[in-house]
Amino acid sequence: MDGVIVDSEPPIIEAKQQVLAAFGVHQPESYHFKFMGMSFQAIWDNMRTELNLPVSTEELLKRYFKAYQQLIDANGQQPIPGSLALINGLAAQGYRLALASSSPLADIQRTLTAFGVLDRFEVVLSGYELAHPKPAPDIFNMARAKLGLQPNQCVVVEDSDNGIRAAQAAGIQAIAFDDPRYHPQRTAPGVIGVTSFKQVVPTATGISITD
Repeated sequence: MDGVIVDSEPPIIEAKQQVLAAFGVHQPESYHFKFMGMSFQAIWDNMRTELNLPVSTEELLKRYFKAYQQLIDANGQQPIPGSLALINGLAAQGYRLALASSSPLADIQRTLTAFGVLDRFEVVLSGYELAHPKPAPDIFNMARAKLGLQPNQCVVVEDSDNGIRAAQAAGIQAIAFDDPRYHPQRTAPGVIGVTSFKQVVPTATGISITD
């Protein structure tokens, strides 16, 4: 969801920076790129250790979610261009859709409802409290199992390196949305890269990728 359906990375990064700043810690925006796709529990566990933050992960999460919600309340949420058209196009062609996100379930449901696409998804999963979040394959394996499909019958659309690694570990073909703000000219073996969702064209016989 984050970075694929909703343009959430800017407020996510800003909220994290606000929390860090309260402890006198200042990092470049690029510091946060490696955490994209991971659960927030794992993100703050890692940052707490790396940056020697003086409070618990639970306290950091509390501060982060408060800062993030304030940013969303002030500025709203915007979809990634072309993402909602792709979701509706896939549904119109009869594709069965699952959403497997590292965000809390309440955030997922709020966002999908606000964008009017919640009913397009047969399966909605949150990896927020999974023991092994992305880049582990667990959440994609769960989504595939709930759809009753085999890996070679599925495609994962991801924007993060951690999400792509999770898809590959699950044996599922990945389409990488290369948002130029975070992944300029990214290449990954065996992964199809697109810079716009207009390049992803669902048809009755399969998904084609255009230039």
